[in-house]
This record gives sequence, C-alpha cells and structure tokens, in this order.
Amino acid sequence: MSTTGSIGEFDVPNPIPWDNYAEQLKFFLDANEITNAEKKRAVLLAVCGIKTLGILRSLLATESPTKSYEDLIKVLKEHFAPTSEIYRRFQFHKRFHHNYETVSSYVTELRRLAEECNFVATLT
Repeated sequence: MSTTGSIGEFDVPNPIPWDNYAEQLKFFLDANEITNAEKKRAVLLAVCGIKTLGILRSLLATESPTKSYEDLIKVLKEHFAPTSEIYRRFQFHKRFHHNYETVSSYVTELRRLAEECNFVATLT
C-alpha cells in the first residue's frame, strides 16, 4: 500500500509548535485514510521520533502503556505546549481590532483566543 505524503519526526531540540505537528499528523492520517484508532496510535509512535518517544515513555511511566491516540496527543501537547489559562485570558482581553483587519478576521481571532481560554461554552 503506497502512502500519500510524508511526515518527519518531531524535532525536540528545535521544535515547531506542537499543535502544528499534531495537525500535520492529522492531515497525513486523513490523506492516507487511516481511521482505525490502533493504527493511528501506531503511526504516531512510529513517526514521532526516538526522542519524542522517550519523552512520552517518561511521561507515562506510571500509567497504562495502551493509551489511545487522542490521549497520547493530549499528553504530548501538555508537555510541549503547556497553556496558562491566566495568560491566555490576558491575551484575549488585550486583543483589539487592528485597522488593517476585517471584522470577520478579528472575530475569528477572538474565537481562536477564546478556545485557548476555555471560553468555548460561550461561543455559540
């Protein structure tokens, strides 16, 4: 079976934002029609790289080694991109509309910031 595209290892010493890597991995899985949960988990563990795998093992040392793909992504996100809700809310409240941006793009950015603040329930 041939694959569409490729995904490199997560470069721990010089990382791109973890969310970008996770999104690229999701696109790779979608492009290759990998929907089976066990297979998604296997692909993540196979492509993330030996350093990332070592970090993941350390983070899960006391937990079940059979965590789901979604759980592994969450653990790695919490490690590589920890969020401070207080800081995110500060960024949200500090954000103002720039002269060069449309109202639509401003609202989109506010929604994105609100998601990081756990304001999601009020976005409907």
